[in-house]
Amino acid sequence: MKNSILLLALLFISSIQAQQIATKKLPPKYTQTLFQHENIFIGAQPDYIDFADIKEFGITKVINNRTLGEMKELNFYEDYLLKKAGIEYVFIPIGDEGNEYSPEKLKEFAQAIDSADGKVLLHCRSGHRASQMWAAYLVQYQGKTPDEALEMVSDMGWWPMPMEALLNKKLSVQFAEEK
Repeated sequence: MKNSILLLALLFISSIQAQQIATKKLPPKYTQTLFQHENIFIGAQPDYIDFADIKEFGITKVINNRTLGEMKELNFYEDYLLKKAGIEYVFIPIGDEGNEYSPEKLKEFAQAIDSADGKVLLHCRSGHRASQMWAAYLVQYQGKTPDEALEMVSDMGWWPMPMEALLNKKLSVQFAEEK
């Protein structure tokens, strides 16, 4: 009798645990977390397990804006794995010494974008630098105003700026007048 009760209790606990495991939500696929503008997708650093999802999603080119120092922190070689998957890889580091934000970096970025054939993934560590490069590209090469470009990347969370909420006023970005 005791064994039967113990067995029933164990079965009951096991079924509860199985239900909890079955109802746990899996994290979204990497490509479900990306900001999209036409064939451009912007996001944070993908992990090596995300490359199959990226390939299946139809990404044909990846433009990486991380620094060399940041890339050394990874436990995989992104360029090798992407090329092995048949995805073009372009490394345009920005944000550290020797790789400052500059018109030359934007031109290199524009060449990589303009030569793309298909869906392009732009990324850095968090997506911030990649979204700023995209916004600058939209201004310089697509004729958007700074406000329009920043509005287009607002879903990434970089615009509106927290200052707008703090002041309860909408900000506008414009070029300074040249003297």
